[in-house]
Amino acid sequence: MVDVLVIGGGLAGWRAAEAAADAGATVGLVARGAGNSPDIHALNVPVGPGDSVERFAADTLASGRGACDPALVGTLARESVALAGEFPWDRNPDGSLAMLQPLGCSVPRCVSIGHHIGAWALANIRRTLAGRVEATRDRVVALSFGDGAFSAKLQDSGATVRARAVVLATGGWCGKYAFSDNPPDLQGDGIEMARALGAALRDMDAIQYEPTVALAPSAVRGIPVITTMLFEGATFRNRDGAEFLQDIHANKDSISRAIFAEIEAGRGVPAGQGGDGGDAPQSGVWFDATGVPAEVLRTRYADTVNRYGAAGVDITREPMLVAPAPHTSLGGVAVDSRCRVLRPDGTPIQGLFAAGEVTGGVHGLNRIGGNAGTEVLVFGRIAGREAAAYVA
Repeated sequence: MVDVLVIGGGLAGWRAAEAAADAGATVGLVARGAGNSPDIHALNVPVGPGDSVERFAADTLASGRGACDPALVGTLARESVALAGEFPWDRNPDGSLAMLQPLGCSVPRCVSIGHHIGAWALANIRRTLAGRVEATRDRVVALSFGDGAFSAKLQDSGATVRARAVVLATGGWCGKYAFSDNPPDLQGDGIEMARALGAALRDMDAIQYEPTVALAPSAVRGIPVITTMLFEGATFRNRDGAEFLQDIHANKDSISRAIFAEIEAGRGVPAGQGGDGGDAPQSGVWFDATGVPAEVLRTRYADTVNRYGAAGVDITREPMLVAPAPHTSLGGVAVDSRCRVLRPDGTPIQGLFAAGEVTGGVHGLNRIGGNAGTEVLVFGRIAGREAAAYVA
């Protein structure tokens, strides 16, 4: 028996485990992988020039098309400020934070550590928790409650782990799609576990498409290309070489629709032009970063330059063939601002918490760029803290 069982091995899960352990709880964590977390490039903190908690919240609410939970958005914006001082972020020569402007943000707001904040933060948290959290590489196939505790049935070992409180941090379900930038293990497990325990679900028809997922060559297919390049001089071109995006400040959903419109009008670029299409869509569009100064690409976007270079594409001279792909499941388990899982009547299920993409309500019908990393760190900490307090 542990005090708190975290189900999920991404940043939301490990962040929850860290917070619960720091609060004095005994913690177990079960997961097979890290979900999308290693691919988190950057995250939003509203501390730059002209920015504020209020502006960040307003951008998030506007992007969500009226479907966000204002209480969750307020919590996200307020709690995100502390992240600015928590990690060794990239900085400009004058010492200020090096910020990028992601899609949906009205000002530069994204900070990173070499575009690898997800992998960096995961490694850092795991290192600090060594010997303090009992981590098991397995998959939870059923979660039940009885005799005052939760029981989690494990698939590989057949064992059952019992806990006084549970944090669901299993991610979303976009791994179900054949062409997606998600790992295939993201199948919505946590959503089904919560539903079976009586949880309310919300916005289950809301999925965000990443507009710039590599279509070819095959070595990079399914890997997203960071869209902040649009603010550095990148552009979209159809098969005729014509630019078609009217507003580089548009949200991801609008850009994805613009790309689909070009493809449906017969102006898409056949996948064969850029390499092996495989099971991916048969055509896409060019994401042309040749307008970005080569030195900017090689410094701020070195990971993308190197990845494509290994596949035989020099993005300082050649465009990238991309297509929209399912990226984020925006709906999920209903929670309150304390990460307590809610029943349909709005009351919390005692001892059950959730954080990250398994939940719904933070982003509404569209997520602004950079908010995934902010969400998992902010709400992962809250979930772990609240779970430990519940046990205490």
